[in-house]
Amino acid sequence: MKKLISFISIILIFLLSGCSQSTKNVEDKPKDNIIQKEEKYISPYTGEQISKDTLNNIPFMVIVENSKDARPQSGLVDADIVYETMAEGGIPRFIALFHKNSPEKIGPVRSARPYFLDLSKLYKLPFGHCGYSEEAKNQIETENLPSLNEFIYEKYYWRDKSRKYEHSLYTSTANMRKLISEKNLIINPASIYNFDKSYWENSNLNSSNSVTIKVNKYYNTSYALKDSLYVKQMDGSASINRDDNRPIQAKNIVIQLTDITLQNDNLHVDIRLLGEGDCLVISNGKVVKGRWKQSSLDSNIELIDSLGNPIPLNTGNTWWHILDKKVPIEIK
Repeated sequence: MKKLISFISIILIFLLSGCSQSTKNVEDKPKDNIIQKEEKYISPYTGEQISKDTLNNIPFMVIVENSKDARPQSGLVDADIVYETMAEGGIPRFIALFHKNSPEKIGPVRSARPYFLDLSKLYKLPFGHCGYSEEAKNQIETENLPSLNEFIYEKYYWRDKSRKYEHSLYTSTANMRKLISEKNLIINPASIYNFDKSYWENSNLNSSNSVTIKVNKYYNTSYALKDSLYVKQMDGSASINRDDNRPIQAKNIVIQLTDITLQNDNLHVDIRLLGEGDCLVISNGKVVKGRWKQSSLDSNIELIDSLGNPIPLNTGNTWWHILDKKVPIEIK
């Protein structure tokens, strides 16, 4: 009997030891089956979360016309950032930055001016255009800027025969990115602004549900807040995308006030982009008054509030107005 008990004890010890060892092996196994935390990719131009493929899109800029005959434009609705500032004849012109989205039609494309070249240098990006002023031509050649001029690269642009010839030139995201790749002008997207969505949720900020800018007797533009976006109008008419009637909307509106003066020919204008001046930053039904500062064309522009703190942008697209400091602006 004693031998039987001893034998059973040995068997039990062996079984318990095996179970213990089995448990230990399970615990010691590498946790290969645990799902790794997904890496986040952030747009450098909007602050939004995007896919890795979108981050790898080739960024570029295009100069777009804004005369009445050029409206409605194509592609501006898909731009990450649009700068709107003065050109000849009292009508502004745009230079738009494209990265996140890939519109099939952008335009009407127009000629370059020195201040548009200076804005492109902020991002160091290649820019599409059709011709230039004499000053812009000299600057492109002297500084070897990444110009995608239609005069040289005609096959990457086309004419829309349904429009008057001077307002009919278009390009596309695919064409611009193909040209940039062929000419080895690819620049990795890089942010020059801070983004902070929570900043614009502060109820202590002043309200801004509408913005009206009376640029001059020839042109005015306005924005009205709807569903956390500012819907744009030009000369009292809704600003839409020509090809599908989507409304142009902005998450951020920046108004940079400076000195804009006529040159001696009483036609071309000079726009001061260096130094500092007053600014307004508008988003999410709020407005912050501050100052803009830029020490050189190779440095980032700073937006600073009355206490000297940086003003971040909200996450989303931006329409950036560069205006003469005498232009009437109404905010409600």
